[in-house]
Parts: sequence; C-alpha cells; structure tokens
Amino acid sequence: MTEMVDMSRFVEAKSDQLNADDLIGAPRTITITRVTGNDGDQPVSIFYQGDNGKPFKPCKTIRRVLMGVWGRYANEYVGKSMTLYRDDKVTFGGLETGGIRISHMSDIDREMIVVVMKSKGKKAGVKILPLVVEQKADKVADGVRALIERIQNGEDIDADPAVAKQRAWLADNRPELAAKVDLAIAERRPAQGDDDPFGLPVLDHGEAQTTVDPEADILAHIARKTTAMDVNSLVSSRIGELDDEAAERVRAAAVDRIAAIKEAAK
Repeated sequence: MTEMVDMSRFVEAKSDQLNADDLIGAPRTITITRVTGNDGDQPVSIFYQGDNGKPFKPCKTIRRVLMGVWGRYANEYVGKSMTLYRDDKVTFGGLETGGIRISHMSDIDREMIVVVMKSKGKKAGVKILPLVVEQKADKVADGVRALIERIQNGEDIDADPAVAKQRAWLADNRPELAAKVDLAIAERRPAQGDDDPFGLPVLDHGEAQTTVDPEADILAHIARKTTAMDVNSLVSSRIGELDDEAAERVRAAAVDRIAAIKEAAK
C-alpha cells in the first residue's frame, strides 16, 4: 500500500517569511501575535502563532485591505485571525507568479468589499468574508485569568518571582494577555485621593480636589515610555477610558512615540 505523504512538507520555500508557494493547495488560517514595522521594501511583518520565525509580510495591496477592515493601528490586530491563500493570478513583472491574498478575517460580522488600487489608474474591490474562529483550549489564557483573579482578590503578586517571569513571557509572546494583566494591576492600585493608608479619612483642607484628565495623563505616560512594547501595553490597557476623539489622538501620539523610539535606536 502506498504511504500517505503530505507533499506540502517537501516544497516549502527556504525563506525568512511566509511565501505564496507555502500555500499551494493549502490555505492557512493564522492568529496574529504581534506586528512590527520598518522602512525597508517590506515594511510590515505580521507574526502569528506557529510562524516558526517566518512572518507574513503583506504587499501594499494587502496592507490596504488590512487597514480597510481592521483599521489603521496594527497593534490592535493582535489576537485576530485571517485566512491566507495563494492567488495564482497575481502578477509581477508581467508574469503570473502568484501571491498571497486574504479570503476571511475575524472580528467582522458581514462580508466586506475593500476598494484598492490594482494597477496604474485601475481600482478593484477585494471581497473579505467573516471568519468564525473556533474557540480552542488556551492554557495560557486560562492561567492569565487565574492570575487576574489573584490580583482582584488583593493578593500581592509584586514580590512573586514566578509572576515576574510569567509577565515577561506574556509581554514577548502574548501581548494582548499582558495588557489585561497590566490593566488588572492598575485597577487594583489605589488612585490619588483615596483614603489615607492608615485608615483615616481624607482631610478636607477647603480646596477642591484636582481631577486628572485621562487623555493628558496617558499622553504624559506615553512620552516617558522607552520601548514600543511599553507604549502599546499602556495604550491597550487604558484606551477604554477615552471617548472616540481622544482615543484617536492617543493612538496617533503612540505611533509618533514608537517612531521616535525606533529612530533613537538606530
């Protein structure tokens, strides 16, 4: 009897990124873990669960599709999923070389048509279907829920070295969960103006208490951050405090700060 052999294992292109040839006969649904940007020919790298160090580097057409469906800020793509496939009709240099396209995306409830520039002076609509993601067991997420419950119950986790290691791992591998832990810690800590730590009520000195503007506070914290990860974590954990206009301004400030951090690191 002939052995059942998966030929796709033996034709994968040797590269530092996901290639269209990797998807021959086998569309792939990926869940995003982080997105990075640079100034090269392929400025965006989308990392995903099980990428084996080969991120998806979308072309300009697909970057426009991503913006049209999920929005401008790539840090908000983390945790979302999409189905990639090889389109044999994609051309390069006048030849049909094939390329990666998206058929389905999560976090939408209806079919969407994104109009993009296909060639000089010609536009076309790209159809994206809703992706229903099967909820699989996620032991890391379960562990994070347990950790958040400990935080909410008032347990002091700051001195626990195991928790410190867990948070460092989450920041590198599951930033969307790291942001939830950061938010739980921030909510646990008393805000300025709470009762005296010795159990006495706050004395009334006849002066009105100053209300902190959340937008100004977040912007001030963004300006002090020194890594892109810290900026993204801050924005993810506190963006819910703002109205739509303020949130847009904060996101723009975060993008500018991350760009400045990367420029300073050169």
